[in-house]
Amino acid sequence: MNPTKFEIILTLSAAVIIMLALSGFVVYFIISAQKRRLRQQHEQEQLKESYEKEVLTTQIESRDQTLRDVSQEIHDNMGQLLSVARINLNILEKEMDGQPQLKRIGDTNALLGDVIRYIRMLSKGLNSDMLTSYGLRESIRFELQRIEQSAMINCRFHTEGEDFTIDPKKEIVIFRMVQEILNNILKHAAASEIHISMRYTPDLFLLRINDNGKGFDQKETVSRNIADAGSGLRNLQKRAALVGADLQITSVQGEGTNVMITLPKPVQHAE
Repeated sequence: MNPTKFEIILTLSAAVIIMLALSGFVVYFIISAQKRRLRQQHEQEQLKESYEKEVLTTQIESRDQTLRDVSQEIHDNMGQLLSVARINLNILEKEMDGQPQLKRIGDTNALLGDVIRYIRMLSKGLNSDMLTSYGLRESIRFELQRIEQSAMINCRFHTEGEDFTIDPKKEIVIFRMVQEILNNILKHAAASEIHISMRYTPDLFLLRINDNGKGFDQKETVSRNIADAGSGLRNLQKRAALVGADLQITSVQGEGTNVMITLPKPVQHAE
């Protein structure tokens, strides 16, 4: 018996429905597989980011402890030895009163006094305990005073707004970033002026560092091999990300460099 027209239509409809169902299943399977891959990729990226943050945190803590140890060693040993040497010069200066070599001894004594003061300032700058005791504002001010005295660079510093509490660990990271930026200015910028401003707003902490040095080509510097200077900028970016800060660096060759560190104000949880 030949199938009727109705049976043919019914068969074709069933075939279309089955094909659509199969197509829908295939599409659903593909979309689900893509979602799983994206989710796995996202989880892997999160794990990698978390691991890198843990490694960077460990490195920073280890480096900070090393700097603290070096600071203590400088203060306890080198500082004391230089102080003893200065005492000996004072005795020698008194014993040689009126002799021609007296002026040279006096000059050497004064120079040694400057070295002792510089070493004490350097020791304080290396030790993060000073940051804990005096806070970020005074620690940065002290760092600029040390640079102004030792490097003969004109340094300016001013603050705006009402301070709010920043996590001590974040403060240490920010302070070490400031020290590294200042060290880069001294080494590479050939600047005669450094200006640091700190600003507290209701929502943000902003720290800006300007110099009038020779500037640099940002793209060329960042693209350098990791063993070259470009790694320093990448490390600064990683440190900023570690504490949830935003780091912006703008530089024009021949016109200096501007660095901006922005940190959101901590959220105050209601008790």
